[in-house]
Amino acid sequence: MPSGHDDPSAALAHLALIAGHCNQAAALAHEMLASAKLGGMLPRQADAFLILARAELHRDPPSPELALSHARQAGHLSHLVGDARQESDALALVALLLTRLGRFEEAIENATLAVRLAESLPDGAHTAVAYHHLGLATHARDSDYARRALLRSITLAQQHCGGETVTAQPRLQLLLGELYRLEQCRQSGQPAQVDPIAFDMLQALRQILASGAEAPALTPQPGGAQLAALLPLIETGLGSFLASGETLPAGLAPLQDATRTPLDPIRPESLRGLAAWIFARRALERGQLARASDCIAELLVHARSHSDQRLVQTAHHLQITLLEQQGRHDEALAAFRRLRADQLLQDRENMTSRERTATLRMAWRQQSQAIAELRSSSRQFERLSLEDPLTGLANRRQVERVTATLLQRLRDEREQAAPWCLVMIDIDRFKQINDLHSHVVGDEVLRAMARLLRHVLRQHDLAARLAGDEFMLILPDTDENTARQVVERLRAEILRHDWRTIAPGLSVSASLGLAGARAEDSLATLMQRSDLLMYADKARRGPPLLPPSA
Repeated sequence: MPSGHDDPSAALAHLALIAGHCNQAAALAHEMLASAKLGGMLPRQADAFLILARAELHRDPPSPELALSHARQAGHLSHLVGDARQESDALALVALLLTRLGRFEEAIENATLAVRLAESLPDGAHTAVAYHHLGLATHARDSDYARRALLRSITLAQQHCGGETVTAQPRLQLLLGELYRLEQCRQSGQPAQVDPIAFDMLQALRQILASGAEAPALTPQPGGAQLAALLPLIETGLGSFLASGETLPAGLAPLQDATRTPLDPIRPESLRGLAAWIFARRALERGQLARASDCIAELLVHARSHSDQRLVQTAHHLQITLLEQQGRHDEALAAFRRLRADQLLQDRENMTSRERTATLRMAWRQQSQAIAELRSSSRQFERLSLEDPLTGLANRRQVERVTATLLQRLRDEREQAAPWCLVMIDIDRFKQINDLHSHVVGDEVLRAMARLLRHVLRQHDLAARLAGDEFMLILPDTDENTARQVVERLRAEILRHDWRTIAPGLSVSASLGLAGARAEDSLATLMQRSDLLMYADKARRGPPLLPPSA
């Protein structure tokens, strides 16, 4: 079961959910959300919304629409921060809620996207979860596809989630899907033959139950439907659809009859709807019409209070079957017409919902674009704040940031630290260039000098313009002997460059001072030593006079 809760509050809320304490989980999530909004922490907000969605889903009675809103918000925020794991989990939960609400096409879209996102992650556990929800979403539309999705979930859970016991949940869902398929066959008058794979799932679940190991849920199931309580119901349901004389696979013990087990009085509330459906079908198969009527009424109450549209439709179909068996054919036909009208209304509501969803997604897309533009502007402002506008080289601020890191490394690592050097560069008689050739020519000389620095420097070196005609080189991982080679190569490039392309008769030279950094240095002391060596170089060479421009 994927966890990934690094936030202590999120971990506590998750544990509260597993224990069935939905109010406690929701309270923790609201606290997380409030602090995350104050701090602008989008990932924590996403985590809080996901917890709120799960808490709302498992309240009694639940609030699927509110849970759906929270889950979608979690998915949106996860997308904004680029958290594919959290976004996949949120989309899978959205798919589950849409399935509950009978909006199957939307559910399939979200579950499919959850699978695609999960498959991009290195952890197969999230892919197992996504395929599990894809199987749930597709049951009502394509039972074969749903079965393949759940089998894929089982395989991934075996590989990535800790062995066989964690496969209990997708195996149970595969069996529940088989019960729905058999029910649809009965409703349409088709033969209802149990798929052999259902017996394989049943045998595996019996073995898990017999092992005595607690079967962890692949996804959180607060107040969970325990395997020991659920399995007899499923076996009872399968038994209701077995044809007369049909035998079980060799080696499979007889199916249990949940109506005869002592679990009935203590059956979890979350299973009462399933139990009412199973017992209604069993009663109809046995001709116990009064018993069937009571179970159908109980099923309707439960399904409506839990906003489970699929169970609501199942209850109506059972009601129609009951009326036909009672010989009340006109009432059965009227009930069928009402059901068909309700389904058409549900289809229209689904379309309206999809339009609202599309509008919401467009708003989110615009928000995402605005945030992306803001981030781009922020990066641009950051770059500009560290860059000299005339030459595009680093500025004094970036020099201070880089040298602070390098000097700290020298102090921390001492003898083990890699050496580095700083070079001060001053263009000789730059004021004369401006006076004799104009400031436009002076600016072009500065740009040309910047290009020469970029050409000479290695990939990890840094060139900067400090002010006016002063430049600096920072040479990391470089001792003084190697740095002198860089300096001489630069000096040669400056002398070799044809400066007359900027202004007729123009000649440019530069003075350079190299100093190796020491552990006790600050940027000021290092620059001072480099400056002194630069002025010594200037005095020793005696820069040439510049002829006036034509």
